[in-house]
Amino acid sequence: MKTILLSVLLIGLGVSSSQAQLKDVLSKASGKVNAGSLLTQLAGAIKPTSFLGNWASGGKTNWLSAAGKVTDAIGMAKSISSLTGFIKPGMFKQGFDVSSLVSGANTVKTITDATGLLKNLEGGLKPEAMTSGWAGKREGWLNALSLLK
Repeated sequence: MKTILLSVLLIGLGVSSSQAQLKDVLSKASGKVNAGSLLTQLAGAIKPTSFLGNWASGGKTNWLSAAGKVTDAIGMAKSISSLTGFIKPGMFKQGFDVSSLVSGANTVKTITDATGLLKNLEGGLKPEAMTSGWAGKREGWLNALSLLK
């Protein structure tokens, strides 16, 4: 019985954590899910050592400034494609096709297309490319991404 109660408590804490993350994402976006916020959150979850040198020498500042203002599918796709170009090739999972993702960015027409592209990028990164805190935030980020319209 104690094991069951502990399991229920742990599951409840996980759900609460995910809901808190989602609430945090929504509050930062003035009650609405914001494409720019979700883009910058993913970039912030990638370890600095996972980026090429041009990220630190101006690329990060310029990318964050542009990505933070994204409000549509085309802008989102451009930001995703650009972000991909800053990531070290060795930080992608074996078999992940970066060129296919970039090509896909050029065909995005809807927010659904763009969110799929962003999920694809996030899923194509090796776990070691991400900060240690990402695992705890990922579910809330994915939930918020699914609300983007």
